[in-house]
Amino acid sequence: MRLSKKSLIGAGMAIILGLPFSHSAMAASTDSDSSANRTIAGQLHQGDLVRLRSGGPLMTVNGIKGDQVDCVWTDSNNGQPDDATFPADLLQKFQED
Repeated sequence: MRLSKKSLIGAGMAIILGLPFSHSAMAASTDSDSSANRTIAGQLHQGDLVRLRSGGPLMTVNGIKGDQVDCVWTDSNNGQPDDATFPADLLQKFQED
């Protein structure tokens, strides 16, 4: 059996650290991540204007469930309403100048 370079490095690190080799363990979220999401979500309210940190359309907060924010917006291409739910840490509150 031939192992990829990435698998060999991961297995080597698991041996060095004395941990079982598992990809999912390295991807697990931490408590600080979830508390940061709750803090951001706590700053948002229904009706607030938000935008994805990476850009995109201006959206209206329709609801908040834990660290998930339900947003609605109008699609600029076809004028139709659209909606999606985003993790709070991906959003920033819109500040008018």
